[in-house]
Amino acid sequence: MVDWLSIAASITHSRDKGQLTAAFSRQVEAALGVSHVWVMFPCEQGRKLCAQGNESRYQWEVDDFTHPFAHVFQSASAMLLDPAKLNYWLENPAFIDLMSLRSKGESVLIMPLPPGVKRINALMVMTGPASVLSSLLADHQWARTCEIFTNQCQMITDLGEEYRQISVLSTSIAEIRRDEKDREKAFELKSVLIGESAQMQEMRNKVVTAAQSSLNVLICGETGTGKELVARAVHELSDRKGNAFVAINCAAIPENLLESELFGHQKGAFSGADRNKSGLIADADGGTLFLDEIGDMPLALQSKLLRVLETRSYRPVGGSKEIRVDFRLVAATHVAMQEKTESNEFRRDLFYRLNQFPIFVPALVARKADIPELCRHFINTYNQAAGVGITGIRYAAIDLLNRHDFPGNVRELRNLIEYACAMTPNGEEISAESFGEHVFEQRTTSLPNVDEVENESFIGVDLTNIKDLRAAVQHFEISVIRSRLTSFDGDRTKAAESLGLPKRTLAHKCLKMEIS
Repeated sequence: MVDWLSIAASITHSRDKGQLTAAFSRQVEAALGVSHVWVMFPCEQGRKLCAQGNESRYQWEVDDFTHPFAHVFQSASAMLLDPAKLNYWLENPAFIDLMSLRSKGESVLIMPLPPGVKRINALMVMTGPASVLSSLLADHQWARTCEIFTNQCQMITDLGEEYRQISVLSTSIAEIRRDEKDREKAFELKSVLIGESAQMQEMRNKVVTAAQSSLNVLICGETGTGKELVARAVHELSDRKGNAFVAINCAAIPENLLESELFGHQKGAFSGADRNKSGLIADADGGTLFLDEIGDMPLALQSKLLRVLETRSYRPVGGSKEIRVDFRLVAATHVAMQEKTESNEFRRDLFYRLNQFPIFVPALVARKADIPELCRHFINTYNQAAGVGITGIRYAAIDLLNRHDFPGNVRELRNLIEYACAMTPNGEEISAESFGEHVFEQRTTSLPNVDEVENESFIGVDLTNIKDLRAAVQHFEISVIRSRLTSFDGDRTKAAESLGLPKRTLAHKCLKMEIS
């Protein structure tokens, strides 16, 4: 008599479905003296039955009734097939292959698991003597053992799903925390890379991403856009922030001195080298090396820089030993590097090395909505440095700045604000007059020539009878805004876009000038 209780007890310790199935099959084979025992489970989609163990290559569709497994799976009723009955199941090649493994004259028992229920979880297939297989159909202890096995399989499956869900949850939480950390870092950058325009928000996000990588960064943008601020931000948000940030302007140092500045030199390497000197690359070891205006680096030095990036080692001028170094390279340029590479003024292979993570800094003219916030920042900086209390900037002054093209970008705006602060009495706001001719003189070419204006009038302003210039300018502005609003049927959004103004600026003008 088979000790099913011992077999059931032995399988309750397994926590792996494959190992559990293999152990149970071996024990049943040994206990019953049958030749083969296979367990078949539905796949994740429930459309196929898959044999476990050595015969895992076999699969059967659950709705393909050319094999008996589909009948048992759908009906949840056991099927005992003797050699004669097996002759009726010769249509399915996979079933024929499986049955070829049994010994001659053996019968086949196909049982649903667990037995006696309508919704089954698996099939058990056994080949052996018909008398042994038929006796199982009425053995309650065998049925109970199969139920324990099935429950154990289900428990392992449920635990696996639970672990999977925990893993997914943990991954999601980690991603949420990482995103939150990125948002915090991007928020911190607002005090350095100032502006709420879409271009600045996108750039700040790229800076955060770049800082978390180890790729070389190439910062492109016009002169005065703040490329060094971006480079410092990449360093400060990286895991190298505790080490040095070393900056050098490749265009500001003569070609014959740039190599020594970067790589250092040995005593006696050239005339005037009276002592050993470590270069900026050595100073940046463990930190970040910022090469500004990399596009102006001499070709001969470009090849040496490329070698350092590839080997992470360098040799000082006049030196004979290689020195290992570990630094993060951030470069910046205001020139079109692609054009330089095509004209062979810059090494293409070095450009690809530098351009692993490109960051573009937008020109101020492309983000004029940030001008008011930048002005406030520069005013606060000036107040702290000069110990004064300029209270802000008037709307008319902001409007004047909005109409300027800023070829010098943010650097030019800062200079204008500092000049205006110096021209503004303590405790007052910057007015349009505080800029003097600094902004007006650059716009005179776009103003109409009085001699060329027909009938010496311009949009309702009598140019020959002006006694108050400020009132005339205001009247002219009112006329332009009213004309543009009329053209767009009162649509302030379209009118603002056509005038190159933020919608809020136009709305404020309309309120101030009582334009309905």
